Amino acid sequence: MKNINLVLLFIFVFVVLILVSLTGNRGKNRKTPSLQRELITQAGVCPPFFLYDEDGNIIDPVHNVNAEKPYSPKQTCGKCHDYNKITEGFHFQQGKDEIATGTYAERYQWVSTPGNYGGNWCSPAPLYSYLSKKSNTSVKEMDMTSFTFITNGCGTCHPGGGSLEYDREGFRYDKHMDSLKYTAGGENNFDGDYFQAHWNRSGVIEADCNLCHLPEYDYKTRNEHLTKFNFRWMATVGSGLAMVEGSVKDTVDLKVKYNIAKFGADGKVSMHLVREPRNETCLNCHSKPQWKKRGASFTEYTDVHIARGIKCVDCHVAGSMATDKRIKGKEVHQFGKGDDPSGRVRDDLDNTIRTCNDCHTTGYLNAPIAKHLWLPDLHLDKLSCQTCHIPERKVKSALVQVSDVFNPGTKISPPPKYIWTFYDQNMNYWNHYGELSMFTAKDQPTDPFIPRYAKYKGQIFPVNAVHSAWPAIYTEGQKGLHQPNMKDIYGMWMAHKKDRSKYPELAKITDNNSDTIPEVNTPEEVDAFINSVTACMADIGYDLTGKRIVWVNNDRMYLNGKEYKILEKETWESSPYASVYKYSHDVFPAKAGLGTNGCTDCHSFRSDMFYAQIVKYPFSDDGNLLMEPQYKRLNMSGFMVGLSAFREQVVKSFLYPAIIFLLIVIILSLAAYESRKNTYFIINSKLLLIVYGLLISGLAFVYLKPDVNSYVLPDRPVLDSNHFFITFLAIIAGAYTWARMKKEYPSGSMIIKMQALFLILSVVSGLFMMIKFDLIYQIVRIAYTIFDLSIVLSILTSIIYFINDQFNKLNPEAK
Repeated sequence: MKNINLVLLFIFVFVVLILVSLTGNRGKNRKTPSLQRELITQAGVCPPFFLYDEDGNIIDPVHNVNAEKPYSPKQTCGKCHDYNKITEGFHFQQGKDEIATGTYAERYQWVSTPGNYGGNWCSPAPLYSYLSKKSNTSVKEMDMTSFTFITNGCGTCHPGGGSLEYDREGFRYDKHMDSLKYTAGGENNFDGDYFQAHWNRSGVIEADCNLCHLPEYDYKTRNEHLTKFNFRWMATVGSGLAMVEGSVKDTVDLKVKYNIAKFGADGKVSMHLVREPRNETCLNCHSKPQWKKRGASFTEYTDVHIARGIKCVDCHVAGSMATDKRIKGKEVHQFGKGDDPSGRVRDDLDNTIRTCNDCHTTGYLNAPIAKHLWLPDLHLDKLSCQTCHIPERKVKSALVQVSDVFNPGTKISPPPKYIWTFYDQNMNYWNHYGELSMFTAKDQPTDPFIPRYAKYKGQIFPVNAVHSAWPAIYTEGQKGLHQPNMKDIYGMWMAHKKDRSKYPELAKITDNNSDTIPEVNTPEEVDAFINSVTACMADIGYDLTGKRIVWVNNDRMYLNGKEYKILEKETWESSPYASVYKYSHDVFPAKAGLGTNGCTDCHSFRSDMFYAQIVKYPFSDDGNLLMEPQYKRLNMSGFMVGLSAFREQVVKSFLYPAIIFLLIVIILSLAAYESRKNTYFIINSKLLLIVYGLLISGLAFVYLKPDVNSYVLPDRPVLDSNHFFITFLAIIAGAYTWARMKKEYPSGSMIIKMQALFLILSVVSGLFMMIKFDLIYQIVRIAYTIFDLSIVLSILTSIIYFINDQFNKLNPEAK
């Protein structure tokens, strides 16, 4: 009977090991997606082609045909390519083809779309210029127009098409302005698309294909012509096809002089056009904003992917290279995008980007297969890849943007941005726009910091959750808030700086925390600021009937210095009116990620992952920070976080040496048995006591001296990665101990019952650890600690039993 039970046990263990081996490999076979060649233009490259003007006429400067006209990208490239399909892409539309909805529209009373055009612009938080409504009755109701959307700076990065070509009713600006008989620079019925616009003279900005597909594109010269309102000429000078003199803005006639060397004898051009834009092309627009938002560098030093030669479009795929049906198709220019908490444009295309899993579980583009066999599935479910693989940032980003004081910095342009004051991740004042005027991305100062974390849609991400403070317009009974015009608040401060009798209460706003930067924080300063803005709005004739000026500090809306209301916000937000940016670029090599030092990289009482003190409010009444532990921002229980830290930092720190000690005790027990049986050497109680004293002292020395520890024993990552096998051996040792105790003490004893309890707890909790079920998620988390704790207690019981047994064998009468 005993033999049958032994055979059955062997079969059971064998089957379990087979199942583990079959299910243990989380990786997939290497796989390269096949490219559908029919989705790519058959020629592969652009052949020599004629240029065409806006009316579809050939431009041939070699034969002096229409040589005085700028070329039209729409007419020229559109001869072979589907211009309308291409310009449906969100890079061209930037929200124009969408309507703001949901919580976003309820919060921001001034937004009309979820994109850069009509949305919350590219600043992390208010105040900023916003798009005026289409229909208005007075200039006092207006801010930015479709025309000034371009001239305020957005046109420098916009590739054209979309809102730079067509108005909100779908008409081409320049043609429709003539048909409406509007006047260049006139009030034009306070139309948000045509107020003080010059479309009929400047022309529109068509989608400029060469801006992305011509590596030698001249952005600087293009944008110089943008400031002159020379919109229809920008593509011509940017492509290097001609020199253009004159200025629409200054009413100087424009003259085009084509570079004949660019043309063949037949009048056609053959340009260096590439199918996939280079990284430098993407970074021409994305580099500077990403510095402010995320501290992104995009260098070989800071990003392992760029160091390996990966291109932006390898991940941000589009058209023929896309795998997601939502963006796949010939000449479809909807680039793969992620899901940023504050990125609301084309949310229907979220997560069309090539993800980490797409490459690192298949080996695509020779990416190393990431298996993480040692890591419990719970982590892969709850953590984003970026959480562990972006453990640090090299360059600072803006943690706080306040729009209530006058920035004392220098070289800030344009001047209205002086009402923006930024603080970095360590809450040090940062003259960001001053640095932008002096530095390129290659000059970014090194200012490393540890990211903060937020839970978004069930996963933890490293993020920059921006804090904000700004003046708002509150209407009783209405959802959300409005903002005063940025230029008016700037004007208020400039008036006060020139004449202290203007808005005199602003003088009460001073520096309260000795960082040399004034801040609004005390009740007196809050009242002074609200009163000053209220007076300013009255001076410009803004109707505040049924409305009032408030000061908003994160989620606190101050009606006055002592009274405030709490505004609803998401757990991942610092403020309902400030952006939350995920960190996804500047990824570290795998061996530099969290976990390379073991589980205590995150699960310890000194870990930044859960216990770092982060900013809750940038300024309290005394100007100092109000902080909170990171786990609260993650909406996690302090008890559960503490339990995991206790397990990894305390329990496991005892578990591993205890197992080693148990193995040595078992070896000594076997040696003592053999010695008694064959009399190899004499062992007595005193000698055994000395041996165990030296053993305990040696283990303590090894574990208390990290350099000796790492030299003599496996390091913590090795132990953590083999945790399953180590604890499996511990359970077997515990079961063996229990069986021996049961044999020696048939009548039972307390120690036998305790060992049985510890073994049962370890097995049951171990089974819970394998369960994925949201309803018992918290129980599963507790099970991890119960498992390790029960293993430790079982090991201690075994150690006590074996040592006691050894002494009893030496002194039978003492038993």
